[in-house]
Amino acid sequence: MKKLFFLGLITLFFVSCASALNSEKIDTLKEQQKVLKMTTELNKLQLDYEKEKANNAELSKKAADINVEANVATTEFNTTNASNTVKDAKTTIKRLKEAKSINKKLAKSQKTLTKMEKKIAKLQAKIDDCNKRIKFVNNNN
Repeated sequence: MKKLFFLGLITLFFVSCASALNSEKIDTLKEQQKVLKMTTELNKLQLDYEKEKANNAELSKKAADINVEANVATTEFNTTNASNTVKDAKTTIKRLKEAKSINKKLAKSQKTLTKMEKKIAKLQAKIDDCNKRIKFVNNNN
C-alpha cells in the first residue's frame, strides 16, 4: 500500500511539473502571438505612412507651383486699363485662394505624417519590449 501511495505521489508531482512547463510555454506562445499582431499593425502603419509621404510630396510640389503663380500674379497689376485690372485682381484672388487651400492641405498632411511617425515609434518600442521579455523567458528555460 505504501508503494502504491508513493507511486501515486511521484506521478502527481511529475504531472504538476509538466503542467507548469506547459503553462510557461503557453504564456510564451501568447506573447509571441501578441508580438505578431503588433508587427502586423506596424507594417500596416508603415504602408499608410509611405502612402501619406507620397501624397505629401505631391502636395508639396503643387503648393510650390501654385505659390510661385500666386506671387507672380500679385505683381502683374496695371493701372492703364481699369477693366483689365479688375479681371487681373479676380484672377489673383482665385490663385491666392487656391494657394491657401493647397497650403492648408499640405500642413494637414505634414501633421498626419508627424503623428504617424510617433505611432510607429511607440509601437516599435512595444514590440522590442515584448521581444526582450520573450527572449528572457526562453533563456531562463
